[in-house]
Amino acid sequence: MKTSTLIFALALLSTAAAAQTRLNYGTLRWSDDGRKLLFSCIEVNANWSNYSPYNWKLYVYDLKRNDLELVDRAAQYGAFSPDGEKVVYSKNSGFSWDIFILDLASGSKRKVTDTPQDETAPDWSPDGRMIAFTMKLKKDVSSIYSMDTQGGNVRNLSRNGDFECLNPEFSPDGERLAYYMDRGDKKDQVYVMEIYSGFARNVTRDNNHNIFPGWFDNQSLIYTRDKEEVCIKEIDGSAPVPVDGIQSYLAKYNARQSQIAYIAREDQSIYVRKLKGRPGRLKLGKASRVASPEALRGE
Repeated sequence: MKTSTLIFALALLSTAAAAQTRLNYGTLRWSDDGRKLLFSCIEVNANWSNYSPYNWKLYVYDLKRNDLELVDRAAQYGAFSPDGEKVVYSKNSGFSWDIFILDLASGSKRKVTDTPQDETAPDWSPDGRMIAFTMKLKKDVSSIYSMDTQGGNVRNLSRNGDFECLNPEFSPDGERLAYYMDRGDKKDQVYVMEIYSGFARNVTRDNNHNIFPGWFDNQSLIYTRDKEEVCIKEIDGSAPVPVDGIQSYLAKYNARQSQIAYIAREDQSIYVRKLKGRPGRLKLGKASRVASPEALRGE
C-alpha cells in the first residue's frame, strides 16, 4: 500500500471514529420549585479515547422559558441552592476537582474547596446551611463529607476507608442523606444515613447494581437498578417497585411539580414527564424532550 493511500485510509478511520461520538451525562438535578434542571454532559468517542475533564459542560434548562444556558466549562456534578438562585458544582481547576458556588443572575463564582483531593457531587441542604459532597481519599476509596457554604466545619460523615461512597443527596426534611456504595463487585448498594447520628443502613440489600439514588418523598427513594430499571423503594422496608414505562440509568423526581426527569440512553436526550400516584399505582404523562444532542451541539 502506498504511503498516500495509507494516510488517506487512516484519515477515513479517524473520521469514522469521530462520527461515533456519544453524549454522556454526569448529573441531573431539579430546582426545588421544579422549574429548572441542572445537568452536565460531555461528548466523547465511544471508547472514551479522547476524554478530557475540560470538555465537561454544566447547563441550566428553564422549562417555563424553554431556555438552555451554559453555566460553566470543565464542570460536572452540581445542585441548586434551595432558593434556586445559585448552583454548587464541581469544577476541574487543573490539578483536581474542587467545589464552586455560582450566582446564576450575576455569573459571579467563588471557589469553596481547594485541596489536592477530588471533591465532587455536591448537594445543598434544604435549609441552605450545609453542603454534602464526595471526597476522593485514594484509589477506589471515597467518603461523604459535609461543610458550610464558606467551606468551613468540614466533617467526614460516612467515615469510609475501604470503598467508594458516591453522590449524596439530602432528604426533603434535611435530616438524612441517600448515597450509594461501590465495592468494586458491580453490586452497588444504596444507603441512607442519619446526618446527626451518623447511623447508615443499606436500603437495597440485594445482589443488583443500584445507583444514583434520589428522594421520591421523605420515606421513599427513586434509583436505577441494574442497567436501566428505575425503581421506587421505601427506606424502611417493602420491595422496590419499578416505574413502568421509563428506562434510564439516571432519573430524578420533583415532588413540587410531580414530574420525573430522566436520561434516555437510546437517543442521548433528557425527557420530562408527569408522574403521579404512589408506587404500584403510578400514572405517567406524555414525555417531553427538553434537551437533545442536536441542541447541545448547536445544530
